[in-house]
Amino acid sequence: MNLVIARSCTNTCPYCFEVSEREKGKQNLISAENAVKVAEWARRANLAALSFLGGEPFLHPELGKMVRLFRKASPNTNLRVLTGGVFNKDLLETLSPHDVGLVFNVNEPRDYQNPKHFNKVIRNIELAISRGFNVVLGFNVWRLDFDTGFMPGLAARLARTKFCWTVANPIKDHRSNVVSREEYARLADRCFEMLRIASGYGLEAMLDCPVPPCFFKDSQLGWIAQYHPKTVANLGVCNPIMDITPELEVIRCFALSGMPRIKLVDFNNEREIREWFVKNVDDRLLQGGCFDECASCVHFSAGRCYGGCLAWHSQVGDAGAKPLALQLIENMAQALENENPELAIEYYSKATNWIKTDIAKYSAAVAASELGHWRRVLAFATEADQMTANREMKEELRKLLADLPSEVFDQSVSGDPRMLSYVNCPQPSTVGTTPAPPAC
Repeated sequence: MNLVIARSCTNTCPYCFEVSEREKGKQNLISAENAVKVAEWARRANLAALSFLGGEPFLHPELGKMVRLFRKASPNTNLRVLTGGVFNKDLLETLSPHDVGLVFNVNEPRDYQNPKHFNKVIRNIELAISRGFNVVLGFNVWRLDFDTGFMPGLAARLARTKFCWTVANPIKDHRSNVVSREEYARLADRCFEMLRIASGYGLEAMLDCPVPPCFFKDSQLGWIAQYHPKTVANLGVCNPIMDITPELEVIRCFALSGMPRIKLVDFNNEREIREWFVKNVDDRLLQGGCFDECASCVHFSAGRCYGGCLAWHSQVGDAGAKPLALQLIENMAQALENENPELAIEYYSKATNWIKTDIAKYSAAVAASELGHWRRVLAFATEADQMTANREMKEELRKLLADLPSEVFDQSVSGDPRMLSYVNCPQPSTVGTTPAPPAC
């Protein structure tokens, strides 16, 4: 999670994704009282990690005190400061490298309105490194003609072993200065070149905000998987980032700052907040992907890809309408109540994997059982059991599995020639010379 402690900023990034949070009337700095509330909440929630950000977090006059407050109140929470690097170098003395790490977002020199700011950022990075801070560099790709060697070269010169990168995304329903989706193919080739240069320096590139798997060509993905696995690991699905504002409201992320918000203190932990956003924001936006081909993409329908940043998604469900996942559950329940298991299975089959909850999978297993489709019962019940933490549902699922005819498992073998050859594989002779391994 991220905590916005100062909305104002010393940078003028052309692609800024926080601009909608700087509207008039909004509180600039988090109060000491609210900082204490977040620290206590972090301890109770056993929060694993928290990043201080802005705007520019170094603009908060009590940043050092705040870090020490969190370190004392919630000692198990890993702390970072996400900064643009344009700040007075003396402010580093207010922090201890034992308490907090630093992530510097660095732009190309030409992207700073004040030419002196780039040099200030580099000097602050060098000073932070010399003082023992864990320093990570970040880079946002926001135009086609970006210098592919800039970030790898800078990271190598500063003796970093890795850097973070991402493709800048828009703010939903705001005009944003980013590369359009139609130019992603050209942009991907440029990003791939940056990754190749990084590999030449022995650097690992870690993708921050995800891009869809189709962003890169299949041939490129094979190479990236070998040399930049932490880029491949973050392709496809965007888990809620969850930014806490100075007013202690939580937004899913800056790109979706116009979507519904919640109060931090109304929830017990990070998991509950994430689940709320998935149900009330993601489900409303995941009616379609960014591209026309998302509708027929196996990765999107199977739940392996969001089809791009949710801020690109134009389809938004009615705010007053029921979440799609709940609609699916109710439709399937009504079909089963009307003794129409075929319709329940039809509802389930047409839905994307994003809205197939444990309840929907359980209902599908029940419907398949009523139809005598035992192989499908096995599949649906297994998926539901793996997804749910509800003990009562697990018990019902075990009953369904216990009632499966024994021939279901025989069919699973006989229906697959490879499995049949495995089962019928002849045992090697143990008489005489050492036998060769069986052909299968």
